[in-house]
Amino acid sequence: MKSPSDMPPLPAGLQARDVAVRPIEDGDAPLVARWHAEFRGASFLAMGWPREQVAAMMADQLRLQQVHVAGAYPRADRWLVLAGEVPAGQLLLDRARADWRLIDLLLAPEAQGLGLGSGLMAWIQDAAARAGAASITLDVGFDNAPAQALYRKAGFVEEASETEIAVAMRWRPG
Repeated sequence: MKSPSDMPPLPAGLQARDVAVRPIEDGDAPLVARWHAEFRGASFLAMGWPREQVAAMMADQLRLQQVHVAGAYPRADRWLVLAGEVPAGQLLLDRARADWRLIDLLLAPEAQGLGLGSGLMAWIQDAAARAGAASITLDVGFDNAPAQALYRKAGFVEEASETEIAVAMRWRPG
């Protein structure tokens, strides 16, 4: 795993707002689990699923996601996004191959809509271009219109997807 020091500086707009990234630590696990459950569990709660059932399913889903990421992307960066000293999100990025993989960009509900996602995407794209990466790929939930809009605005284009629950997207430098 590389550290944020391997990356170019964050964009000035993020620096001016005291945004930083640091490696995720074991002590961050409850916070990451809460964000995961809040964001990904909301649609199940809206369908009337019992809160206890959704909580159990989200815990299992997060555990399976972590196992998958560790196996499929063993050298991936796992960063906590901070706004000042306040945790604002997580960023999982694999830079081990020519095609970088944005595994997850999850912002806390209170950090959404403030330009953090756009700033982080600009930072990742700048780093990819400087490193000579061929592209950045990602999958975004088919029902996550705000994230799809963020990625399209950043120049990502839709590709054929291997799953019915996500939209595959790719950005190429230049």
